[in-house]
Amino acid sequence: MLGGMMPARLVRTALPLLTLAVLAPAAHASAVWAGADLNTTGYGVRAGVALLPVPFVGTLGVEGGAERAFNTDTTAFTAALTLRDLNLPLTRVDAFASVGAEFTDATRLYAEAGLRGPLLGPAGWRAHVRARQDGAFSGGLGVELRF
Repeated sequence: MLGGMMPARLVRTALPLLTLAVLAPAAHASAVWAGADLNTTGYGVRAGVALLPVPFVGTLGVEGGAERAFNTDTTAFTAALTLRDLNLPLTRVDAFASVGAEFTDATRLYAEAGLRGPLLGPAGWRAHVRARQDGAFSGGLGVELRF
């Protein structure tokens, strides 16, 4: 193409833009978050921190929590790797997906997915469903503070 000049010019123009797009975090990404949930099996609290922006997708982070079932005095602790801030176009809602482990008398793996939306200031709502390794399912609603 014109003596090889066109590809070199395209690379010089596109490379800075591509670098900026890859390295720039999403504007709506949370650095830290904390929340409380009420779900079909009990209630709990959780907190997390962002680790790495994933260009054009969202934010990769870690999250930990404590949950208590309605029918027992046992507290379960959770740890998860989560992909957050998955923008849903034309809405003010984000999606998230997590994989983690629940620690009680036994360790159970789980997968969780849900939606988050704004309420007021840094506060937002959160709705989720969870499937555990032992075949148990749950869903819940909660509030979350994002910073």
